[in-house]
Amino acid sequence: MNKTVYERSGKNCFGSMKIFNEIIQKLQSLHFKASDISTYDFSTLYTSLPDDLIKQKLGSLISKIFNKLGHSFLACSESRAFFTNASVKKYTMFTCGEFIESLCFLIDNIFVRFGNSVYQQIIGIPMGTNCAPLIADLFLYCYESEYMQKLSVENEALIKEAFNRTSRYLDDLFNVDNIHFEKVYRDIYPHELQLNKANESDHHASFLDLDLSIANNTISTKIYDKRDDFNFDIVNFPFLDGDVPRSTSYGVYISQLIRFSRACSHVKDFNERNLILTKKLLKQGYRYHKLRNSFSKFYYRNTSLVTKYNCSLKSLLNLGISQPEFYGDVVYKLRRLKFNNTFNLLFRKLITEFIAKGYERKILRQTTCLVFNLDFVKGFDNLFYCTAVKGT
Repeated sequence: MNKTVYERSGKNCFGSMKIFNEIIQKLQSLHFKASDISTYDFSTLYTSLPDDLIKQKLGSLISKIFNKLGHSFLACSESRAFFTNASVKKYTMFTCGEFIESLCFLIDNIFVRFGNSVYQQIIGIPMGTNCAPLIADLFLYCYESEYMQKLSVENEALIKEAFNRTSRYLDDLFNVDNIHFEKVYRDIYPHELQLNKANESDHHASFLDLDLSIANNTISTKIYDKRDDFNFDIVNFPFLDGDVPRSTSYGVYISQLIRFSRACSHVKDFNERNLILTKKLLKQGYRYHKLRNSFSKFYYRNTSLVTKYNCSLKSLLNLGISQPEFYGDVVYKLRRLKFNNTFNLLFRKLITEFIAKGYERKILRQTTCLVFNLDFVKGFDNLFYCTAVKGT
């Protein structure tokens, strides 16, 4: 419905986003040009939603949709839903009135158990319920749509154009060159909801997974991850000694590379995220040469994403993978050899194989020092350093 309104009137009713990539697409449509950006978020959105207003606004929206489409029923199953004028077997059929009544029943019958006591929630909706994000999203949309529909195209064209550059993801809002938003947002949303500005500078903000900054009227983006500020390790990728198939594990690495390349405007930021990730994966036993192979697959299959960096595959490999402090897969294999009866032979063979695969000798030696003492490693320095030229 929002898309139809925009096509007919040029008014964007804050179309709610589903993924952060939609922000990138919006910035691309603006050619990454802007003079200021701002972000806002609702404090305690879910627990502050007035139940009566939810039922009123969503009931009105449901009626409008039924009338617009001209169908008598909404047919629902566990996997799909569609509007129809005829009864469909194996589907639960809702008329407009029945659907609104079901929604009201759901909102009026939310109970929370705490110890031996049971409480009925009369303000807001629990965040843990399946319907909570959708209800909150549609509730805010109703107010945003009403405000945009009231704008006069002739008298308030500039405001309309400014709000076309505003986006929302659930309770977070993002503005590009919308100087009107701070003046009018209190007229858009109900007074029960408090909206707070999240960024301090008009030239820098974080929104979802993006870090955005403006220089010379051009917006640059890179990955924002709040977990980088944590003072403890987070396990968020599979270990190779677990039950996850190895092909799937390396596929996760490729999916992250796609995410990084979409979000990072500059190759420096892309390489930085890649270094952080590969260092973590190597610690978890991933094979260095397989990470290189996976990166090559990403590079050749996603040329539209990496051409903006104007950087060769070799350079990206050297700057994004080849500089970790140690090789996790080498540690893993050396520990398995440690008590083997033919250790010396197997050790030389293993190190030689890694060197042949492109592993850097210096980092191989540093890695070996993590498993064995320095005196032991010195005994095999002829493997890690280039030997003198014969005759010198």
